[in-house]
Amino acid sequence: MLTAYGHSWVFGTGARQHSEGFVELAARQLGVRLTNHGESGSLSTETARLVVAHPPGPADVYVLMTGFNDARLHGPAPVGQRQYEESLEIVFRSLHKADPNAVTLAIEQPHIANYSGHAPYDRATDAVVDRYNAILRATVERFPTARTIVVDGWDAATMLAKDNVHPNDSGHAVLARALVRAITGRTATDDRP
Repeated sequence: MLTAYGHSWVFGTGARQHSEGFVELAARQLGVRLTNHGESGSLSTETARLVVAHPPGPADVYVLMTGFNDARLHGPAPVGQRQYEESLEIVFRSLHKADPNAVTLAIEQPHIANYSGHAPYDRATDAVVDRYNAILRATVERFPTARTIVVDGWDAATMLAKDNVHPNDSGHAVLARALVRAITGRTATDDRP
């Protein structure tokens, strides 16, 4: 059982069909049941409220990808980073309480090509996204059953939909591959012929 939380990338936005979103793809490739709680436009604070208001059920793996909208809304402002860290703590604690044996895989946010569109969600930069990813890594270190995933092979020039915010089918496929590798313990070299 795979249970996913996070923003629109988790929901599957940007793929030609919702069923081609990366968590849907990964679940099919792994042959496991999926419960997808991804919400378009959500902030990490909303994900934290969701897991508190509706505690998760048991799962083999929890997937979390959040913070991108926080970074785009708050930019380098410390208040956004504090809220993100506090929200991560709440989410990781809630997931661990729901199933102490489950692994939580937190996906680091890849960069996009241009952050200037979609005001007021236009305040991020690669450096801001990197700062949020650093907060994610530092928080994960405090939870023994949690790990981060770096999306190897991500290319913002070719893997974003026309809105320049969400992954296209190629981007979702790369995200799914990173998730499947993390769950199965495979590496990029394992996939080479």
